[in-house]
Amino acid sequence: MTSAVKRSFAFLLLLLSSCYSFGQDHSLEYYISQGVDNNPVLKDLTNQIRSNQYDSLITRATYLPQVNFNAHMMYAPVVNGWGYSDVITNGQQLSGTLNVNQQIFNKKSREVNYQKIWLENRTLDNSRSLSINELKKVITAQYLTAYSAIMESEFQQQILSTLKEEEKVLGMWVQKGTYRQTDYLSVRVEIIQLERNIRNLEFQYRKEFSNLNVICGISDTTIYKLSLPAIEEILKRSPENSVFFRKFVIDSLKIRTEQLLIDRKYKPTVNWFSDGGLINNEPAYIYQNFGVSFGMSLSLPVYDGNQRKLNYSKLRVEEETRKNYQDFFSTQYNMQLKQLKDELENLRFMARDNEKQIEVVKMLVAQERAELNSGSLTITDYILALKNLIDATHEGVIYQIRAQYILNEINFWKQ
Repeated sequence: MTSAVKRSFAFLLLLLSSCYSFGQDHSLEYYISQGVDNNPVLKDLTNQIRSNQYDSLITRATYLPQVNFNAHMMYAPVVNGWGYSDVITNGQQLSGTLNVNQQIFNKKSREVNYQKIWLENRTLDNSRSLSINELKKVITAQYLTAYSAIMESEFQQQILSTLKEEEKVLGMWVQKGTYRQTDYLSVRVEIIQLERNIRNLEFQYRKEFSNLNVICGISDTTIYKLSLPAIEEILKRSPENSVFFRKFVIDSLKIRTEQLLIDRKYKPTVNWFSDGGLINNEPAYIYQNFGVSFGMSLSLPVYDGNQRKLNYSKLRVEEETRKNYQDFFSTQYNMQLKQLKDELENLRFMARDNEKQIEVVKMLVAQERAELNSGSLTITDYILALKNLIDATHEGVIYQIRAQYILNEINFWKQ
């Protein structure tokens, strides 16, 4: 009896030590990579960024000389003295000219428009970073949920294997009359319950694993074992540098750019223009009417009903709204991080207490093993002690997984 119990206990410890040594073929990084590559929202934002880059080229093209060809043919007949006045129409006209026009002295206006486009690109890029950050958090959380299911199944299988070993030994001692039949039946009931739990957990794992594939856009239906990811907290960084606060910075720059655009509307604009071609109203002399013209134009706003002042007031309201959102979010951000860090610290404190409990339970198991050998302890009580050791070890792993959940949330906010 003593050697059988020792073999069973050694088998249990071996299982506990090797429970989480799964392969890395389908690690968390693999699923994050697949999720980012397959996500249609991220592809859409990427294409918007690519498309928006052409706006800069289009804007640049508008500041180059604009060339147009215009053709015009007109005949205004006068019948019996009735018709348009020849003084106005010349009776007929034929024209075909190539016109060139370009705005000059507009360097500041160009720079402001380029800045506006650049800020649009930054907005799209920041939106993409936010979407990636959110997707990583969701995938990591689902990965941990699936891993928790397979981990629980593995633990239940450990207990089941231990109890089945004890069942064989106990069956022999029951036949010899050393232990009661009720001890054997108690173990048997526990085995049946564990087998049912394991089936439910395996189904739950398949379900959670399938959900992980759905989130990542993976069509593979093969079920793989997952490994516990080693999530490390992101190093301390200034909140203002995170993707969350970057949005408010960009919005502030947009408001300033809009103010500059308003200012540019009230600056004088200078254009040069030229044309060359044919303008004629007498077909007989058409060969003499080829020519060119050139000139410059100046435009200066004088009065528009105080629109400039009104637009400034509108931008001040937008800036006030932006500041209110930023202040409110900053408070939420700091409180959320503090709450998560307090929760993580409390979890680590409980994990340290659990480690102390494991040491005490190990001592208890050793003492009860001695009592079992002397015949003063029932096999049921000894198995209960073994289960307590497994449960305490299991709880330690649960703390570890829970810590990964919290670290995932902390890293989400610190990106």
